[in-house]
Amino acid sequence: MLEEIDKNYKKSSLEQKYNIIKGNRYIMEEAIVPISKALKLPMDEVVDVFVKTCDGVSLYESHAYVEQAKMGCLGRKVDIDLGLCWIADFFGLISKKDADLIRRKVVEDTIIKKRPYKEALEEGRLLTVKILKGEE
Repeated sequence: MLEEIDKNYKKSSLEQKYNIIKGNRYIMEEAIVPISKALKLPMDEVVDVFVKTCDGVSLYESHAYVEQAKMGCLGRKVDIDLGLCWIADFFGLISKKDADLIRRKVVEDTIIKKRPYKEALEEGRLLTVKILKGEE
């Protein structure tokens, strides 16, 4: 009897998770599609991974996770594009605090202020050069 209840619960839980994902356009467009493209996997396979890995609450909160992921991933891109990992982390030419400030400014300008990435990055580059030269 309990096995049957558990089986029905698991089936209902999986169905509910699929409905949460497939019924939420934001999750699909901002998480599933980009991951699918990056990994060259069919979207259904990515959805399966989310369903098997995440609980229902995490799926409902995925909007916040997507926003955090966008900022985190863009921050990594800024590090690479401006060479901040070299300049701050390895050579110590500027402080990690200054590198964080530059990264945060470019990310916020791009995501929050909706400036084109190239413009925000150029401003970050100019700030990095100023700091390197001791002008800031």
